Amino acid sequence: MSEKKILRQKMLKYLSGLPEHEKKEMAEKLQKKLYTSPLFQKAETIGITISTDIEWNTYEIIEKAREEGKKIASPKCIVKTKEMQYYVWDQQDQIQVGYAGIKEPIPEKATPIAANDIDLLLVPGIIFDKSGYRIGYGGGYYDRMLADYTGTTLSLCIEKQIVDQIPREHYDLPVEQLITEKRMIKIPK
Repeated sequence: MSEKKILRQKMLKYLSGLPEHEKKEMAEKLQKKLYTSPLFQKAETIGITISTDIEWNTYEIIEKAREEGKKIASPKCIVKTKEMQYYVWDQQDQIQVGYAGIKEPIPEKATPIAANDIDLLLVPGIIFDKSGYRIGYGGGYYDRMLADYTGTTLSLCIEKQIVDQIPREHYDLPVEQLITEKRMIKIPK
C-alpha cells in the first residue's frame, strides 16, 4: 500500500472517530476564521463542495456566503474523464446525491460556470503539508482542475491534519492558503 493511502486511511479513521460536539466546535472555529479572511470577504463567487459527514461542514458556509450576496458554485464529477464541471445553484432542489455519494448540482436545474469565473475555491482534503500540498480522496479530480485554475485556492483543516511533508507526484498542486482552528497559513509561491 502506498504511503499516501496509509496516511489517508489513518486520518479518515481519526476524523470519523471525532466526537460530534468536538467536530462541531472545530467547524465553527474554521468558519469564523474563514469569514474574517479578506479572500472570503472579497469573493463574489465561491466554489465549494457540499460536505459529507466526514468532512468539515460546508452548509453553514454556503448559507453565510448567500446571506452576503455571494454566488455558490459546486462541482459535478464527470466520472468518464475524471473532470469536474462547476454549477451555480441556490435551491436545494438543484442538487442531488451523485458520484461517490456526494451531493452535486443537477445540470438541468443549475447554471454552468467556468472554473476561472470562480473567485475563491475551497479545496477539500484529508491531509495537508506546510507547503499547501494535499492528500484528497484519491480520485485526482482536483489535481486536474487546479492545473488550469487561475483564481485563489484555500483549504479548511485542523492542525491535526497538517504534517511536515506528504509524498508528491509531478501533477500535484498546492493550495494558496490553509485555515485551521488556530491560524491562517499563507503558502509562499
